[in-house]
Amino acid sequence: MKKNWQTKKLGEVCEIITGGTPKTSVKDFYGNEFLWAGPSDLDQGVFITNTNKKLSKKGFRESGIRLIPKNSVLLSCIGNIGKIGIAIEEMATNQQINTFVPNLKILDSKYLYYVLIIKTEEFKLASSQTTLPIINKTRCSNIEIPLPSLLKQKEIVKYLDNKFAKLREVKQLQELALVDTEKILSQNLHEIFEDGKKKGWKEKTIGDITEVVTKGTTPKTFGESFTDSGVPFLKAENITGGPVDLEKLMTFISHKTNDLLNRSKTKSGDVLMTIAGTIGRVGYLIDNSPEMNTNQAVAIIRPQKNIISSAFLTYALQSPFIQKGIWSGVVKAAIPNFSLTRIKEIFMPIPPLSEQKQIIKKLDTLVEKLQTLKELQKQQLEDFKKLEKAYLLEAFNGELV
Repeated sequence: MKKNWQTKKLGEVCEIITGGTPKTSVKDFYGNEFLWAGPSDLDQGVFITNTNKKLSKKGFRESGIRLIPKNSVLLSCIGNIGKIGIAIEEMATNQQINTFVPNLKILDSKYLYYVLIIKTEEFKLASSQTTLPIINKTRCSNIEIPLPSLLKQKEIVKYLDNKFAKLREVKQLQELALVDTEKILSQNLHEIFEDGKKKGWKEKTIGDITEVVTKGTTPKTFGESFTDSGVPFLKAENITGGPVDLEKLMTFISHKTNDLLNRSKTKSGDVLMTIAGTIGRVGYLIDNSPEMNTNQAVAIIRPQKNIISSAFLTYALQSPFIQKGIWSGVVKAAIPNFSLTRIKEIFMPIPPLSEQKQIIKKLDTLVEKLQTLKELQKQQLEDFKKLEKAYLLEAFNGELV
């Protein structure tokens, strides 16, 4: 920070208010009249324009929760410390947030917002080092911030508003580009199957060309069933679109438990599909994969290898044509699910094995290129975060240009 600027503790230039939660047993305390912010509401940008939960007039009046004025700066102080936002109107918060109400005679709200961003690591270091990190009101009040004149504060805010606005525009374009990259494989698969129809590929049901093995289950006794090593246990998060990465498997069950779960044992070449929660993600087990087991969110689809290869079936199940068939049969419930019977009924066009190999080679090359592109795009998004920090340091070091 610039040396000739004075510093002040936050408690000297702000009133700090810790939020609270009205009794959940009193339903009348909750309604739609007053915004009531929690940490997740600080993810919407600079200003908090809405909240997931709201209070009624009665809840706001009778629960004893403090009102925080417009333009106060909110900081998450429990768990994920350092989320920040500005109140766009009078509102309230839960106990996971400390609110800083600046003395506007000496401290600009937007300047405080930017200062708190650059102080995030200091807040984290000052938090209690427990399972759930907490920084209380007293510790918050002792954090020191640079305090130049109001004129200089407004100059810094103008500079950072301009820089951050330009960065947001570029980041939004980059995020859209990342989304569009995800669509490239889908578009290629669509074109391949449309071309296949014109070539006269024969249509068969998945039940005709595979054995759909009963979905798995989760062992009930955690302490006895799960181990640090043993038989790999597949869950939905292990299914990511291609060969299952055996090195990333983190869950194992005992050999005794595996013997009891005979119906959901895998074999090399099995194709796996998620059928509960996140529907329709697919992957496959490469040749010589060890025997594994799956939970109830994963179906095992065993191809007839003289008709269809594991890799081609995996790509086919990701095509828009087949995904549409999958989603038309999803049972909408608290946890969406898709039945094994419906899997067997889905029709798909199938080329000869020799053509399948050519298509797989083409798609494998495309996927490799797309992965490289996505990693580059994600790195660029990380670079934008570094650039934000660079602008903040530049502003608070008095190096505005």
